[in-house]
Amino acid sequence: MCYKDEVQRKNTEKLQKKFEQDNTPGFIQKYFINIESKAGAINYYIAIKDLLVWLMENKTINRNSIAEITPDDFYNVESEDVTMYLKQKEQSGMSPTTLETRKNIFSSFWKYLARTKVCPVKENIIADVSYKGISSNNNLIKKLPSETQLKNMEEKIMRKNDEFVRIRNLIILRVLKGTGLRESELAGLNINDLYLDEEMPYIKIIGKGTYREIEARMVYLTGDAASAIKEWLEYRSGLENIVDESAVFVNKNGKSLSEYNIQSIFKTYGDGLTPHMIRHWFATVMANTGNLAFAQQQLGHSSLNTTVNNYANGAYGMKDVLANM
Repeated sequence: MCYKDEVQRKNTEKLQKKFEQDNTPGFIQKYFINIESKAGAINYYIAIKDLLVWLMENKTINRNSIAEITPDDFYNVESEDVTMYLKQKEQSGMSPTTLETRKNIFSSFWKYLARTKVCPVKENIIADVSYKGISSNNNLIKKLPSETQLKNMEEKIMRKNDEFVRIRNLIILRVLKGTGLRESELAGLNINDLYLDEEMPYIKIIGKGTYREIEARMVYLTGDAASAIKEWLEYRSGLENIVDESAVFVNKNGKSLSEYNIQSIFKTYGDGLTPHMIRHWFATVMANTGNLAFAQQQLGHSSLNTTVNNYANGAYGMKDVLANM
């Protein structure tokens, strides 16, 4: 056996040992088997494992170990999660070259998951990863809505003759801009989730998805979002056909809005805008404040089990920023 083959054999054994130590699920292992250089496969595994551990620590993947991860867990991962991960690595001193390499590794892994249909992953989310440490071309900037697009959507909604639809849809747009909520979170918002009279108004979000039922977080409201919800509640109180009394947002039949209803609003008035693009926009605004921990909390990328004092200090430091947004 030549030296090259011997090195390849030893690296294959090292990789297999890592799989055994972590009890790595088979659907993850298969990705590394197809990487010709086993030395490279080891480096890929170290990077991907590090990301998965971070996602578990921050409750994006609600598992306690690599061994417990299932294909369905990847559906909850979004580009903002990976952006936050890379930002933290940058702040801890990781070099731009290593950061770029990791981004490329994650891109390759996500394409594998999508191509093989092993996991119900969303579109290649890594293409949407954006932060100042990565200078390569990415699609997030193109997908961020411009002020003109947002204004055009507002104007189209305002031209709607139906008062109920006009008022509700404008309020929904304002709330999304001021919270960065997922459409599922907005659709599932209940009256008893609103805390509008607090010093810093917030809403309580109960996590959705297979493993998020017990997860909750506080999402603080911008000044405009808080005003919008109050305006809507006042208008809603005059409606006589409410069926789902607990739901904040309802349709014309008085029933709770669905995710599909919210997506339809954007298809009708958004000219290409989507709720997820608004979320990207909000994530960028929050990240630019420099308070990364607070941005994570707002977007649902960390658990409420985070040290209370650290979280409280970060939140109240944002009071004036939010009030003026």
